[in-house]
Amino acid sequence: MFLTAQEGILGPFAWVLGKLLDFIYNVLANGDGIANLGLCIIIFTIVVKIIIFPFTFHQQKSSKINMLIQPEIQKIQKKYKDKKDQESMLKQQQEMQEVYNKYGTSMTSGCLPNLIQLPIIYALYRVIQNIPAYVGKVYDMYSPIAQSIIDSKGGKVQEFLVDFVDTNKISGASTAINKIKDLTELSLNNVIDVISNFGVSHFNILLETLGLTGDAALTNQIDKIDQIHSFILGINISEAPGYKLSWALIIPISSTIFQYLSMKVSMGKQQQADPASNTTMKMMMITMPLMSLFLCISLPAGIGIYWSVSALFSLISQLAINFYYDHADMDAILEKQMAKAAAKREKKGDKKSFMERMMEQSQEAQEELEKREAMRKNAASSLKNCLLYTS
Repeated sequence: MFLTAQEGILGPFAWVLGKLLDFIYNVLANGDGIANLGLCIIIFTIVVKIIIFPFTFHQQKSSKINMLIQPEIQKIQKKYKDKKDQESMLKQQQEMQEVYNKYGTSMTSGCLPNLIQLPIIYALYRVIQNIPAYVGKVYDMYSPIAQSIIDSKGGKVQEFLVDFVDTNKISGASTAINKIKDLTELSLNNVIDVISNFGVSHFNILLETLGLTGDAALTNQIDKIDQIHSFILGINISEAPGYKLSWALIIPISSTIFQYLSMKVSMGKQQQADPASNTTMKMMMITMPLMSLFLCISLPAGIGIYWSVSALFSLISQLAINFYYDHADMDAILEKQMAKAAAKREKKGDKKSFMERMMEQSQEAQEELEKREAMRKNAASSLKNCLLYTS
């Protein structure tokens, strides 16, 4: 098992996505074992985004329906605007829930598809970040180099890698280094986890440090690694763009622009429906792209390609969804949604939803509280009368 291959609850998702990336690589390699990883990442990201698009569409549909029923919700909120007692607040929640039930939606229905997508998105990121752990032919390119380190340093492999990464300031390998620090013995896979974050320049320094500069077999493997990581305009996707002027800065810049436009398009309609959240949304539209810019500059360009393509796909899909709903008969969609919700309620019968059960429990708790308060007041009044009488 690879040290950095995803385990736990995300493990199965990463395994499936890893198999997909391995398949794409082998198709592009066309038998010679060499394929451009930048192109693989682009195709891989698009395929996965297409797979999860139904969840995105459902989320947008739920958000659109919630926007359309806002007048009914706001009418209820206006009705209880100046009533802050517990009973009135519970009634307000119950009436709002009835509206949501009528249309078969809820306040959080737009969030559920996003929650479903999260394991896939996190696993997708882990696969992109650790390609040798999932693509066999890429692993085979790193294996001889890792073995040469083990053979040269023996029991001091861990110490050597920590010093090498620190001396050459290889920031991309810091996570892998931190994970091996507590290990008593490193396996071949552990070493690959570290060196897979090296750029070609780092490998040349590595061979020189080990005294293996003239090793033709290792030099050939490094040339293959260089080939699969070479992207357009001479960009090496295994290296971070950094804070220097180069063509590699196109990747973090494009990621920032696409993410900003995607968020602007997706949040534009919501701003009209919920003016109170405008400030928060505007802050997110600024901070999230800036965070993307910083991370894509600091992390290997391959991660930036994934984020750029993902943001571009989100932008295009959001424009397509907006176009669809802007030209759709929303009255017909609402009627269909109401009929579907009614059929679901009929099928469910007397079985109540989680939200309805919570509201009933709150109502019962409130009634019990009021009953105890009334009893306390009656007892206090009786005690007072008794004292007056005895005096």
